[in-house]
Amino acid sequence: MNISQWIRCAVAVAIALALPAFGQQEMTTANAMGRVVKKVAPTYPVAARQLSVTGSQDLQIVVDEQGNVIDAKVLKGNALFTQSSLAAVKEWKFTPLLKDGQPAKFTTVITFNYTK
Repeated sequence: MNISQWIRCAVAVAIALALPAFGQQEMTTANAMGRVVKKVAPTYPVAARQLSVTGSQDLQIVVDEQGNVIDAKVLKGNALFTQSSLAAVKEWKFTPLLKDGQPAKFTTVITFNYTK
């Protein structure tokens, strides 16, 4: 990762942490993982495999009132993993969150690890 990529990632993380989504409950990764009812693993990208690239990628996701992932963005990680990570997490399904007895959206961070 070069310096400009690092700076862009740092700024994205700072913005994400400073401006939580309005009306959405933030949930820890551990709590969110306990709500997963369908998990799809990302495929290891061919280019990353050919170049022997390993690493992880952190995604911030938004889960709607029905438990569907409706938005996802990369917080940090190698760009070679982006397409695979986003495609996989958008297929995940969660048990809906209830807030004051009503279904509510929530945000959390999911990490995918890419190893050989």
